Amino acid sequence: MELRTRPLSDNLGTEVLEIDLSTSNDKEFEAIRGAWQKDPVLLFRRQSLTEREFVAFSKRFGALDLDTIKDINTDDPASDDRDPELFFVSNLHFADGSKVGGLSNDEIVWHTDLIYRENPASGSIFYGVEMPEGMAETSYCNLSHAYNTLPNNLRRAVDGKRARCKYGTESPLCSFMRQNVEKNFRRESGSDAETAAIDARTPEVVHDMVLENRATGERSLYLSPNHTVAIENMNEEDGRNLFDALMEHALRPENIYAHTWRNGDVVMWDNTRLLHRRGAFKGRIPRLAKRTTVYMDPEFFAVPNFDRSAVA
Repeated sequence: MELRTRPLSDNLGTEVLEIDLSTSNDKEFEAIRGAWQKDPVLLFRRQSLTEREFVAFSKRFGALDLDTIKDINTDDPASDDRDPELFFVSNLHFADGSKVGGLSNDEIVWHTDLIYRENPASGSIFYGVEMPEGMAETSYCNLSHAYNTLPNNLRRAVDGKRARCKYGTESPLCSFMRQNVEKNFRRESGSDAETAAIDARTPEVVHDMVLENRATGERSLYLSPNHTVAIENMNEEDGRNLFDALMEHALRPENIYAHTWRNGDVVMWDNTRLLHRRGAFKGRIPRLAKRTTVYMDPEFFAVPNFDRSAVA
């Protein structure tokens, strides 16, 4: 079937119209998956989903991750009472002072979700339940369009390169992030011991800096400015110069879509083709969203470190 859609910007983002995700049928789902394969960001307005419906829809794309909550917010007693496949993003607190969810109110800088894992769940589906009007925009940077428009010298320099990545590293390769350590995204940890435990559980990994979707031939940069430690077979200075040049090119305005949230928005994004960031917002304005994180189907999407020979 053919979906009714409209573009959100010239080079990134598609709004899908007249679809109710709580009741979508098989033909609608296949069309949605095809639209997501073509565009890294899909938007569905005015959705009303129970948690069961939200999880069921998400699972149609692949298995759901269970460890995002542990990575981002280790001090979340309420998570024991919830579906383990749901992560709450919120600045709210319960009556006893415990957090409803993680990530609070602060700015979250440009990053790629879960790149610090060897086999990351790369699909994010985000359901805005109570979203502050006119603030806390989420911005997305299209790394596929950035790759396609690279100057030839930069494309030759990055093709075939592999980057070493670490969760919450204090020494990112990107010069901008090194100069703004106070804004560097780390999980909300409560103690040095807790931080050390999470660091031990998330050892350094290596990823290709250019990914290809074998189903479509689309290629994209795959990097995260606050998780990259080094580029293999390059010294620190040369690696930083290459990384900074890639970031300067990627973060041009024509590659970016800034999403202004409304209650009931569902936004799906593919982390193998994007960077994203969130602006800060005032602490007394309530915000609540629910998120699932999907291990994407390699038959339709690029999957980091996927071993195709194992399924050949």
